[in-house]
Amino acid sequence: MNFRKKILGKIRGENDCCPLFVPRLDIWHSANKMRNTLPGEFKDLSLMEVSQKLGVGFHSVVPTFLSSGNIEDIYHRGLGFFNHPCFPYFVDFSDVDFKAEIRNGELKVTYSSKFGPVTTGINYSREFLHSGASIPDITECAIKEHDDYLKLTDIFSRVKIRPVPENYAAHYELIGDKGLAVAFLSLAAGPMQHIMRDLIKFDQFIYDLYDFPHLMRELVAPLAEIYKQIIDSARLTKAEVVLFGANYDAAITCPPFFDEHIKPWLEYASGQLHAAGKLLLTHTDGENKGLIQSYLDSNFDVADSICPAPMTSLTMRQYRDAFKQKISIWGGIPSVIMLSSSCSDRDFKDFIDRLFEECYPFNNLIFSVADTLPPDANFDRLLYICEKTK
Repeated sequence: MNFRKKILGKIRGENDCCPLFVPRLDIWHSANKMRNTLPGEFKDLSLMEVSQKLGVGFHSVVPTFLSSGNIEDIYHRGLGFFNHPCFPYFVDFSDVDFKAEIRNGELKVTYSSKFGPVTTGINYSREFLHSGASIPDITECAIKEHDDYLKLTDIFSRVKIRPVPENYAAHYELIGDKGLAVAFLSLAAGPMQHIMRDLIKFDQFIYDLYDFPHLMRELVAPLAEIYKQIIDSARLTKAEVVLFGANYDAAITCPPFFDEHIKPWLEYASGQLHAAGKLLLTHTDGENKGLIQSYLDSNFDVADSICPAPMTSLTMRQYRDAFKQKISIWGGIPSVIMLSSSCSDRDFKDFIDRLFEECYPFNNLIFSVADTLPPDANFDRLLYICEKTK
């Protein structure tokens, strides 16, 4: 089956009465491979081979950030930036002096600026590396004092974005028709979400946002230039769908904050990408109650990793009624129901059967486990969904 064509057909609203399942399996696969607990006939298979054996589409939306095996690619995770062989751009810190070292399970990076040093730390422990997780958590934030805003403004003014469409082209060919090679741009939808999620503790961010807005504005300026260049890099690729922005939540990225700081960047990205004949996907895996109208106004095409009730407030019926054919859904299956510890086999099957009945017809919908299949998932439950979508 040509899964790339099938996925694009769903996103474009083709009236297809057959459900499509493209589950995210990377964390489940990595964790169980580390534990040597992959199911027998899947034990020696790669992630792509597992998807092929299951007869499902290969999920290529959120990259496995550690898969490059090059530690330098995550040096700048503490400043909110990654590099990866499949990205359509390279974040170039060559004009910034910095020193990286690993000590006591932590990757520390100290940057020099005209106004003094900035230090970040990320988890690089044995436990993390064997967990199956892909994104190291930040153990030391870059912004600890108000002086750090000025230091980071200087540092980011010297960061360059180099388009490398040939890297994405190789990734596109690797995925082929086994899935859709979504081009990755950023987990943050613009500068303000970048600051909030990667550079500072959340409580301090809220205080500074309202008490010291001039510090935020100064730091936003060089980040905005970086983000414009990142978005431009996707225009040079053959990608049909591009990921920009992730991890919204009605409590953290509340509607007023979303409308002021995130929606304009989603609108900007969608305008740039649509003009280049591409579609915009954004990763909407949190509590979305209160954000639906903002999503519709943001003009993106795919709401990735929609996680409905019982993990969040909204049901899939409510999402389908709200989005209609304006926004396609990728997700819909809450990860907790894949766990034997969360519900019985009977309750699991009843939930899935009812979900498929409620979602018919299946245009503008790609089923997946949201956010991802957990490492401890009941494998028989995955097989049950696979059978229902064949």
